[in-house]
Amino acid sequence: MNRRRFPITSFSNPKIKWVSGLKDKKNRDEEGKFFIEGFREITKAIGGSKTSSLPTLQVKIHSLFISPECFLGENEEKLIERTDCPIYELPKKIFEKISYRDRPDGLIAVAESPNTNLNWEMFPNLPINPILIVEGVEKPGNLGTILRTAEGAGVGLVVVTDPRIDLFNPNVIRASTGTIFTIPVLLSDLSTLVTELKQRNYQILAVTPEGKTLYTKIDMKSPSAFLFGSEQYGLSKLAKENSDDTVFLPMFGEADSLNLAMSCGIVLYESIRQRNLG
Repeated sequence: MNRRRFPITSFSNPKIKWVSGLKDKKNRDEEGKFFIEGFREITKAIGGSKTSSLPTLQVKIHSLFISPECFLGENEEKLIERTDCPIYELPKKIFEKISYRDRPDGLIAVAESPNTNLNWEMFPNLPINPILIVEGVEKPGNLGTILRTAEGAGVGLVVVTDPRIDLFNPNVIRASTGTIFTIPVLLSDLSTLVTELKQRNYQILAVTPEGKTLYTKIDMKSPSAFLFGSEQYGLSKLAKENSDDTVFLPMFGEADSLNLAMSCGIVLYESIRQRNLG
């Protein structure tokens, strides 16, 4: 057995209870650690961004739980060798107990929780265009999908303000397919963020069904921060009052709004279209 590898053969092993407990926010907060499951997600956590020149979350892997019986490909061992931490090897049945997934691929990493507070000193070369702000997001899967969409759309920075969920909820990481580690994703309170963006001459565009301007009619080529609200409550009064314009997407059916992640995708890709057209 590799000197870093330790077998676990009992469901009652304390490490099993410990790692499984990190699915809960309370335990993540107390331990200062979080749970990353999946080959793709761990690869991105270790490797960071290959396209962004901006600082992404710095992830330090604390420990790795593996089950070779569950491996789906041929590169798992190469990924394991890239880590410098204790490795716990489990039989399939025990691994399935700690997994967050119906069909686990045999890889779970425990990482130290990084500092996620927005500090503008991290971004000396402004402007970043575009910036995406998500206020009060409630659904982990939606946030993860938004991050995946934002990375695909070339967003420079995502700021989550006043969230009702934990940034490191396993469903956020899973739905993001690990892009939470390849694009700058940070936290701020909205009031401070709005003040700082205005000082840096960003236009703040609040996207809401009650908006005044059709999204295709807005000039998005100048430095822009797109502001989206929560799924249930929409944008706060503070958000609407401090935006430079309110933007809407047209709706032609019975539904009064689109899914939050879909709305983000439509607006962000419109911003790409405008910038590419010059």
